[in-house]
Amino acid sequence: MEWTPEAKEAFKQVPPAVQAMAKTGIESYARDKGLGVIDIEALEKAGSTLMGGHVNGKDKTSGLNVGVNRRHTMQLTDVKSFFANDTEDPLHDAFDRKMTVHAMPKGKPIKQEALQKSWDKIMNSKEGLPVRNLYIHIPFCETHCRFCGFYQNPYRSDSAEKYIDALIQEMELTAKKTFARYLPFQSVYFGGGTPTALSSTSLARLVSAVKNLFPLSNDCEITLEGRTYNFTHEKIEAAMSAGINRISIGVQSFDTGIRKSLGRKETKEKVIETLRCLKDSGRAVVIIDLIYGLPGQTLEVWEEDIKTFLSLELDGCDFYQLNVFRGGPLEKAVSKGSLPKPATLKEQADYYVRGVELMDAAHYRRLSTSHWARTTRERSLYNLFSRGRSECIPLGSGAGGWIKDCFFFVEGDLDVYFKAIEAGQNPFSFGMKRPGKDLLYRDISYEMESGYCDLKKISSLSHLDLLGVLEPVLSQWEKAGLINLSDGCIYLTTAGEFWTVNLAQIMIDFLQEELGKEDLP
Repeated sequence: MEWTPEAKEAFKQVPPAVQAMAKTGIESYARDKGLGVIDIEALEKAGSTLMGGHVNGKDKTSGLNVGVNRRHTMQLTDVKSFFANDTEDPLHDAFDRKMTVHAMPKGKPIKQEALQKSWDKIMNSKEGLPVRNLYIHIPFCETHCRFCGFYQNPYRSDSAEKYIDALIQEMELTAKKTFARYLPFQSVYFGGGTPTALSSTSLARLVSAVKNLFPLSNDCEITLEGRTYNFTHEKIEAAMSAGINRISIGVQSFDTGIRKSLGRKETKEKVIETLRCLKDSGRAVVIIDLIYGLPGQTLEVWEEDIKTFLSLELDGCDFYQLNVFRGGPLEKAVSKGSLPKPATLKEQADYYVRGVELMDAAHYRRLSTSHWARTTRERSLYNLFSRGRSECIPLGSGAGGWIKDCFFFVEGDLDVYFKAIEAGQNPFSFGMKRPGKDLLYRDISYEMESGYCDLKKISSLSHLDLLGVLEPVLSQWEKAGLINLSDGCIYLTTAGEFWTVNLAQIMIDFLQEELGKEDLP
């Protein structure tokens, strides 16, 4: 489909990791509207739809948790716009939809020509927060799972080998900088995509390069994300011998029928076999992800997924809520009737509560509103640090990271990425200047994800009367049954935990509205 030059330029502001899915959704919207060309107006209207706008009652996905590819900020006119719905059932009806995937403040785009200068200024300095992370992106998958909104490139061994060479060159370029050498990194995260799709040689090369090039803390958590499919004994041995000490497997569901309907290849029995192999090695923390609300996944199937996880006695588990991405494979399959309709948002709330009940009954330790640990080996450092006061260097095509007051996205187009690396340049496609009160918003996001928010403490750190500023909103939320307030601290109810991301985003939006020009980046 044809795009105007202005629309193409505006689209560059979409984070690389989700550009492919965003483009699919925008073009799907344009076709539905009978448009032959995507201009700025069409782009803006499509963006509003993709970011969770009104869902027409005739839409076959109506009532679902429609995923967002970019964060959505409500158009707010007065304090009541920040309130929850008046309802006696806050778990199901406090809000009409989930606003975003991760709560974050509004920032200001960095001009393309200023990206490298902004990066160099930061990286040539020692200044920054003491908690530091490395995020390394592997933009390949062996299959395109129907539920996923972050697919970038099909895995091909020749492309992957070329990419590993370029990625190590990018690491070498970055590791020379003062910022990268000054303090140790407490967590390293190999994400994707599917990092376990790489060959055993590539996995060993990557991990060894990180350990040789960057200073790591003595207790650095080094996570490899992936799937059980094609994660062979040889690859497992190579990864662990190189230094991987935490493995995060995207199981999503153990149910063989559901797995195959969504593009997963392995049976429940094969998944369990690989997980037991990983656990029995004793060489790394092993955690899994489970998704609730999948097509065909009844509440009974969800319970069985959790019980299967508990029976394996792995180190931890994340619960993720299904997002139905506009224009994605899952939405298309549901619209055509080739897949059953997933759970509605209200049904997902019931799944979440049942999951919490089962994990609590098993006495698992809660690290966030969606993550549990069986043992103290599981720390989930990258995920915890990424929400709070930390720095993160992004490496690899499609990676995103935050350093000081800026957010940087690495180019998602592999050809453009390769050319930049060959020229000895950092391949950034987009950057964002974060607001002046960024640490305040990080504190809110971090603590809300942990199930509480100590506003008295955060007020002291930010030199603001947060309880006074937020009082009308917090009072309404407490009456609505989403929070309990005690001695200046918010404690989330079960309903509040389900709506955590909305509450955190609304608090951030409200404060940015109240602070106005004082908070401009």
